[in-house]
Amino acid sequence: MKITADLLRSKGACASQVALFKELFPQGAVVTVARCRRVASRFDWTWAANNLLGAIAQKAYNEATATARMACYKARASAGKAYDKARATAQKAYDEARATAEKAYYKSIAPAEKAYYKSIAPARKAYNEARATAQMAYNEVVGAAQKAYDEATAPAGKAYNEARAPAQKAYDEAVAPAWMVYDEAVAPAQKAYNEATATARMAYDKARAVAFATEAMKS
Repeated sequence: MKITADLLRSKGACASQVALFKELFPQGAVVTVARCRRVASRFDWTWAANNLLGAIAQKAYNEATATARMACYKARASAGKAYDKARATAQKAYDEARATAEKAYYKSIAPAEKAYYKSIAPARKAYNEARATAQMAYNEVVGAAQKAYDEATAPAGKAYNEARAPAQKAYDEAVAPAWMVYDEAVAPAQKAYNEATATARMAYDKARAVAFATEAMKS
């Protein structure tokens, strides 16, 4: 069997796989076991089997790859369990640190928030009254009331933001180390997961590539 980019396109292959095939095999390629093994991790062999092989060859492909597929799934499941456990512990620590920082943050801004709403209350009241009274001339009257409202609340808003800034900074500083600890705690688990699944994944990819080549060469 010879595979070309045009053949892949005609079978509905995704653009990225077609582009990769053209990059590696500009003139197309005759299927061989050696050639498929060299690019075992680059292509979706199950798609290739389902779209380029006949029914009998597809069945043979599935039978030939079943053991490697099962081994890959088991390796991923086992490594995934360890990864999830490590991630859960790190997530819990991060959440606790964040909760503490948030509590301190809201406690810190509470006086400023209270002062802010108290300060804007008269302006908001006047604004609402102006809107209610002047509903018929909504655009004109509310425009003036909005302007008055903005002018009246601007100093309070500025004071609120200034009071809030240190609390925000303290919150960010409190959360940052927790996030760093989370990343550091998860990183070894991620590395262990990748290492644990890499061998099984590589074996599975090679088994699929060889099985596809074996059946395609019979076509």
